[in-house]
Amino acid sequence: MDILPLCAEVPFKAGDIIKQTYQLQQQLGTGAYGVIFSALYTNGATTKHVAIKIEKNLPQFTLQANEVFIMKAMENCKHFAKFYQCGTHEDYKFVAMELLGPSLIQLANRHHPCRLNLHDLIKFGIQAVESLKELHKAGFVHRDVKPDNFVIGNQQNTTGFIYLIDFGLFKKINKENGVIVKPLQPSSFRGTLRYASPNAHKRIELGRSDDIISLFYLMIELFIGKLPWSSDIVLQQKLIYRGGELTCLNHLIGKMKQMNKDTLQFKNSLKFQSKEGKIRK
Repeated sequence: MDILPLCAEVPFKAGDIIKQTYQLQQQLGTGAYGVIFSALYTNGATTKHVAIKIEKNLPQFTLQANEVFIMKAMENCKHFAKFYQCGTHEDYKFVAMELLGPSLIQLANRHHPCRLNLHDLIKFGIQAVESLKELHKAGFVHRDVKPDNFVIGNQQNTTGFIYLIDFGLFKKINKENGVIVKPLQPSSFRGTLRYASPNAHKRIELGRSDDIISLFYLMIELFIGKLPWSSDIVLQQKLIYRGGELTCLNHLIGKMKQMNKDTLQFKNSLKFQSKEGKIRK
């Protein structure tokens, strides 16, 4: 497994100027990769609000390079942020991109209890599936699908539009002669424990179906308000609730009476080579 710093130290703050072009404004987030700010881009008479990610310029940490690669690959797809520029500043590297709005988890946390109603959940689910379908069609697996990685637009005409972000853990789908091939070698854990598929816990290489399973978990949490597994025995409990018997799955989403058994059977039948095109009939 790749070793990442628990929380990267980046010495920049609001008001600092990056590359004589980007004036940092509000810090939006921090993590192993570094920090992300909103920033004001200025080039002559042109100004624009952007997001800028900054991380230490170390060769062993390639999360930002992964993100740039994906944003360039997905530049014509509607559910992905626009890429503007990347480069280095002092001992740090940065990437400037489209400034987006709050994440799904931030939106849910505005309500008590912290969850979405069925109407909003369905609107989100349709767009989330569309975003994953675009990513998978381009030949990539996200491997860290969670509420934090879905955000809404930042403009008046995009406030209800869902974007998929954070591609530090992405992987290219393995194909031979145009056919998807399931890897035989074990993999390192990838993702977030709470939403990771059973395959991730068992160190089995992740495919498109695992992204969909993670989406299924987070939608349950956003509708019911919680997931039924605790952090110390996540895998065992997921296997119990995912088990082949439909009654186990019914127990998992007992409160989601609006969702029919076809959804449950679809989720439980997902295989490595499965694709999200099955979701819509």
